[in-house]
Amino acid sequence: MSADVLHGMHTGIVGPALMGLLTSVVAPLVVLAGRRRGAPSAPVRLRPWRAAGILAGFAVVHAATVLLVGPETDLTVNLAVHAVLLAGAVVFWLPVLGRGSSRLPDAGRAVYLFLACPLLDTAALALVVRGDEPAGISMIVAMLPIGLAAIVLTWRWIAAEERGTGDEAPVALLGGPR
Repeated sequence: MSADVLHGMHTGIVGPALMGLLTSVVAPLVVLAGRRRGAPSAPVRLRPWRAAGILAGFAVVHAATVLLVGPETDLTVNLAVHAVLLAGAVVFWLPVLGRGSSRLPDAGRAVYLFLACPLLDTAALALVVRGDEPAGISMIVAMLPIGLAAIVLTWRWIAAEERGTGDEAPVALLGGPR
């Protein structure tokens, strides 16, 4: 990665696209790579408030990394910002791709990602409003895999419910009886 790409991350489309891809592609791959294969997973426990806190916290981290760093920012600061964004994105994906008590049930994972899409696109929209339309649009496009993951998870949840093998009933998401 060249110094010019990171140094001018808000003056073109490459930097915001990179930030979007770190969030929507690289971070979930890191989470999936970090899962131990073959290890027994703990039973899934409903943790909607923990997931809501993670989503809210990452929305703030994401907005701060996108909006508070400008083209005049030092290269080392830009690298640190990208590292913070990636670390936050990895935590963001744990309720969706994690194991055990960190993972939401099927319906919760779909809802989590559908809520995340507009929240995370808000920072990119702010770039557009500030007059950097190419940067904002490139970030939104780079983060489309989050919406695609939400659609795939919803489809899988519906199919599992139809087969009767879902790990939860929709009522359980709201805390009702299983």
